[in-house]
This record gives sequence, C-alpha cells and structure tokens, in this order.
Amino acid sequence: VRNFGAIARSAECSGVHALIIPKKGAAQINAEALKTSAGALNIIPVCRESSLMAAIEQLQMAGVQVFASDLQAKKSVHQMDFVGPIALVVGAEGDGVSRPILGKVDDTFIIPQNGETDSFNVSVAAGIVMYATV
Repeated sequence: VRNFGAIARSAECSGVHALIIPKKGAAQINAEALKTSAGALNIIPVCRESSLMAAIEQLQMAGVQVFASDLQAKKSVHQMDFVGPIALVVGAEGDGVSRPILGKVDDTFIIPQNGETDSFNVSVAAGIVMYATV
C-alpha cells in the first residue's frame, strides 16, 4: 500500500495522466495509500483493469508505446526513446513483470545499478523511470 501511494505521488509529480492496476492482487486505495501519496491519489485517475494484457493491447492500438522494466533487458533506461505517448510497466516486488506481459510490450529496459542488492524497491524504480521520461 505504501509503495502504491509513493508511486502515485511520483506519477503525479511527473505529469503522468493515469495509473493502471489489476483489479485483483493490487494494493488497495485506503487511508494509508492516500497518506503516502501526499494527496496525489485524490488527483490522478486510477484505472482498475481485469486484464493488463487487454489494457496494453488497447493502449497500443491507440498509438501508445508500452515499455517495461526488466532485470534481463539489454538496454538501459537512459537509452530509451521516451518521446510521444508512452505507458510504463513496473513489476511486483520480488516477481518483476510477468513473462507474458514482457512478451507484449514494445521494448524493455533495465535501471543500471552498482550495488549487490538484486533490484530497486518498486516505488523507487517507478520514480526513477518516470523522472527519466520528464
């Protein structure tokens, strides 16, 4: 819930138009999420979709390029061309983005890191990537 609130806060600060989350298994929009978002969840629309695959397909048919973070990606986030309408996919803590979703997106990227920890926290990763798009 706190990660979701933090993602919403970074999204609103970065000019993101909406958040898309799954109907099942996603964090709830509750008092804790609202507090962590510093009010951003009162501003930014949140779309709960029963199928993220279908949502990605709809975005692509509308001309939106969809990019996903992936620890196995060959390109750095800094090498991406985030011009035009885009959507970003970040994975769940520990699991990352699912293979079927990775197979559907237009391209993948990795956030470079130097430490020994295997990845950034999802809200931190989302903030880094959203900032890269600005």
